[in-house]
Amino acid sequence: MTLTPQDAGAALRDIEAAQARSAELRGYQHAAPNFLIWGIIWAVGYGLSDPFPRHAGSIWAVLVPIGLAAGLFAAHGGKPTFAWRYGAVALAMLAFFAATFFVMAPVSGKQIAAFVPLFVALAYVLCGVFRGPRYAVAGIAVAAATLVGFVWLQQHFFLWMAIVGGGALMLAGFWLRRV
Repeated sequence: MTLTPQDAGAALRDIEAAQARSAELRGYQHAAPNFLIWGIIWAVGYGLSDPFPRHAGSIWAVLVPIGLAAGLFAAHGGKPTFAWRYGAVALAMLAFFAATFFVMAPVSGKQIAAFVPLFVALAYVLCGVFRGPRYAVAGIAVAAATLVGFVWLQQHFFLWMAIVGGGALMLAGFWLRRV
C-alpha cells in the first residue's frame, strides 16, 4: 500500500486540526479557574453591594485585589513570566476604567456596576474570536445578563448580578473545565 501525496496532505491537515483542537481545550482548562474565582468574587461583591450600596466601593476595593492574586496563582502558580503580563493587563484595565469614569462621569453606582461587566464581556468575546468559541459564549451571557438586570431589575440590580452574573462566570468555569 502506497501513500499518495493527497493522502499525505490529508493526514497532515488532520494532524494540524487535532493539534489546534487540543490547544483550544488546554486553553479552556487553563482559563477555567479564573472564571470560577471571578464568579465567586462577583457573587460576593455584588451580593454585599445590594444591602450595602454606600459601601460598594470599599467592598470592591477589598475583593478585586483578592481576585487578582487568586487568579494569578491559579492560572500559573505565580510564575514570574506570566505574573508581569497578568499585572500589566490588570493595570491597563484599571487605568481604562479610571480614565473612562473621569471622562464619562457616571452618575450612579449602578452605571459603574453595569459598565465593568460589559467591558469584561467584551474582553471574553474578543478572546473567543482568537482562542475558542466558549469564551465568546461566556461573554455574550454576561453581557445579556447585565443588560437584562440593568433595564428590568432596577432596585435589585446588584443582587441580580451576584446571582446571574457571578453564576454565569462560575458556570462558564465549569464548562471550560470539561473537555
